[in-house]
Amino acid sequence: VLMTPSLRALRQELPEAEIHVALDQELVALFKGHPYVDHVHELRRSGLDKLRLALHLLHARFDAVLNFHGGPTSAWLTMATGAPFRVGRAVYRNGFAYNRMVGAPEEASQGPDATHTVHHQASLATALGLQVRDHSLRLQVSDAARRRLSARPEMRQRSHSSYVVFQPTASFPSKQWPAEHFRDVARELKKRCDREMIFSLPGARRLGRQESREEKRADSEAPALSFLEDLYAPEFPVLFDLPLDELVALMRDATLYVGNDSGPMHVAAAFDKPVLGIFGSSDPKRWHPWEVPHRVIWAGLECSPCHGKSCSNPDRFACLKSIEVQEVLKAALDLMQEK
Repeated sequence: VLMTPSLRALRQELPEAEIHVALDQELVALFKGHPYVDHVHELRRSGLDKLRLALHLLHARFDAVLNFHGGPTSAWLTMATGAPFRVGRAVYRNGFAYNRMVGAPEEASQGPDATHTVHHQASLATALGLQVRDHSLRLQVSDAARRRLSARPEMRQRSHSSYVVFQPTASFPSKQWPAEHFRDVARELKKRCDREMIFSLPGARRLGRQESREEKRADSEAPALSFLEDLYAPEFPVLFDLPLDELVALMRDATLYVGNDSGPMHVAAAFDKPVLGIFGSSDPKRWHPWEVPHRVIWAGLECSPCHGKSCSNPDRFACLKSIEVQEVLKAALDLMQEK
């Protein structure tokens, strides 16, 4: 989502260029039919599928490749294209994959948001001599996805047409505020405003890859999805395991997002929705909701931000446990009044 300003710049300044995006299979729906993208390549999990994709990208004979991710798989695929211009950021590992490296945007700008990931992503386009002038996010949603979402019983049976979306999950436990606190906020918010409170939960396969022992341990500490579903339903509508295009549709028509720092938070921001983001291990300066009315709730302990894959604080996940329900509730009410 945060690379869409860069894609816009490519489309506007290189109108004859054919723009391809390669990304994980569960994210493909974000860019199907997107006005800035001509073709989407699906990255699957198996080694054989990755090899097939690498060969496909090689045969496409790209003139330039920008790596917005920076991980080892994306570096390998970047190198495999054989493109004359292979652009990465100076902080990326596997520097051998690139022949153009860009520095941090804050080295050239002292603005308050220069460290945000949107600017880090946009800096890649400068290696091609482009300027990213419009930094706003953009996504779109199909009418078919909105119809499918509207047809779900949880949406048809709600008592109010306007709704607030709660997203109580994230990629790591170090980014997940206690689940029961979201329920408490929803209860109080429903008493005070004429809105439906809707909870969105992912499917059984968690977001984020378990590539290390620490990540596997962290994953085992996350609340089970069945527990979350029982915690929120039937008191509130719970949408479980939405296809990505329907999740996008859900965010597009919401009046407010309340949730952890996560991908859906940025989807809501892309539709100019007020966003209340709760932060634990990640850095709000780099990941705060972009160019929308928002509140960031962050304890700012000495040990945070951190990598998030494990917690070194003796009071485990103190950065999240120290955030009070009343603080989040007040921020949500303030945002609704502003809108």
